[in-house]
Amino acid sequence: MASSKHPAQLLKTVSSRVLASTGAPTTGHSGQMSHRVVHTTRPRVSYFTKVTGRPYPQSWSSMRHLSLAAQTRQQDLATRQQPVVATSVLHSQMVNDAIRVEFADGSTSDLSHLWLRDNCQCEKCYSKSALGRISLLKNLDLDSHPVHVQELENGSITVEWNDGHLSEFSGEWLHQRAFNQTARQKRRNQYALKKVRWDGAFRPKEFDYCNMLNDDQHLLDWHLAMERDGFTLIRNSPDKDVAGPELIEHIAVVKQSHYGPHSPVVVRADANNIAWTNSELGLHNDLAQYEYMAGIIFIHCKHQHVGSGGESLVSDGLYAAEKLRRQHPEAFKLLTTTDNYYWDKGVANLPWEQEEFFKIARMPVIKLDNNKEVIQVAVNNAVRDSYLDLPAHKVKQFYEAMKIYNDVLYENAITFKMAEGDMIVLDNIRCLHGRLGYEAHSTRHLESSYLDWDEARCRRRRLQEKLGVV
Repeated sequence: MASSKHPAQLLKTVSSRVLASTGAPTTGHSGQMSHRVVHTTRPRVSYFTKVTGRPYPQSWSSMRHLSLAAQTRQQDLATRQQPVVATSVLHSQMVNDAIRVEFADGSTSDLSHLWLRDNCQCEKCYSKSALGRISLLKNLDLDSHPVHVQELENGSITVEWNDGHLSEFSGEWLHQRAFNQTARQKRRNQYALKKVRWDGAFRPKEFDYCNMLNDDQHLLDWHLAMERDGFTLIRNSPDKDVAGPELIEHIAVVKQSHYGPHSPVVVRADANNIAWTNSELGLHNDLAQYEYMAGIIFIHCKHQHVGSGGESLVSDGLYAAEKLRRQHPEAFKLLTTTDNYYWDKGVANLPWEQEEFFKIARMPVIKLDNNKEVIQVAVNNAVRDSYLDLPAHKVKQFYEAMKIYNDVLYENAITFKMAEGDMIVLDNIRCLHGRLGYEAHSTRHLESSYLDWDEARCRRRRLQEKLGVV
């Protein structure tokens, strides 16, 4: 049966039902506004939220007066619209052999045609699972250039090449790899943190062994301190020979040497290394006889010598090298341009050592990179070879330079005595360590083990990603 109500009355009835079902205010018999609340066992979730996983773009109270058609249009618009983020590409234009892009944060970058073509992210050129190029350098056409560039609503750009190939690059990907100073510096920091030089007044940051194993933030703090200072102190290490290797395995993997995964530094008969005697050890880097020296050394004190002797010394070779560069430039130049031989030959003392070994490495005392920055020092008087690949008349000058550098190292060294349970960790290609001599009958027992910098930086980057630290 058709309704006998007037259309206006029918609309009013339907509207009141809709308002009532939403808990919206209605007019009672008294003419006053009142609220009718409908309780439900399920919370209201909009279709937009179900589809996009995002909250509704406007509050329900402001949307309830819109028609269903208007709501549908707004939902569709909100679903299709891409938010403009800081890394979105807003504009692009051809500039010589590059595409100049402007990002939403106001920064700009010129992107070389060849660089873009070499780094095409399509599935024919790049494997997203392996994170590596499929395309081969031998197939790269040095005359590749775009014929059309288009900005997309999602902040990306597409590039059509002269050979018909089509590439798409996200704004975020381009922003991270921009050729401006900000992006380039971020990558340098991701590669390795800037080192801070220190003198004899420096005191290392302290960390707790158990916290290193159980607290990712504590472990990350240690990584940051190690890259920056090259010297940290870990307290409360357990009383066992493999405390160092077990900590290293939590970080990455132990670097093996011909002494095995760890080396007991105790007095031994027929020692195959000067360290296994009670003699004073000069400031040195471990494993200078290796072409690829161990990056980090962990030295764990299990038992300390009672009485005088056995104190440890640590010095920053980077600080000493820069001081040498300023005060003795000729000596600095000689130590960066003249190679030394380092060697180690012997047989095993312990079951886990290599049965026979004969190592020879050749490198300068101070190694520089292409920017003339010091990246490694190699000082070890015990394994410095007696062979010198020099004309005879240059020998004295070379010894003078080595002696000056050694003096600077000692002038800025820290001397202290490790307590049992202490573990000092050193950047072995930067910092040098030594010890004072002690009595031969002493029960002093230290354990040393190694970790490579490649593995340490790898873990630091993963921890930064995990903890959301840029």
